[in-house]
Amino acid sequence: MLVDFTRNEVRNDNIYLVQNGDSVWVKRVKMLWDGVELVSDNREEYEPIKIINQEAQSLQIIGQVVHIGHSLI
Repeated sequence: MLVDFTRNEVRNDNIYLVQNGDSVWVKRVKMLWDGVELVSDNREEYEPIKIINQEAQSLQIIGQVVHIGHSLI
């Protein structure tokens, strides 16, 4: 996975490395009127995570995922 740390402003439906407290996720970020929704591309296994107003303010966008390689070995 290649993350561009200079791209930390959310543009709807892009994939980002996101931190909230001790949790770090790789998710699509969707802006909502009352917060944000973090959505996995693997929707059958992972439910969307909705983070509302005050908690959403503590959400940190670490960077945008710009490449994912599938071979690990």
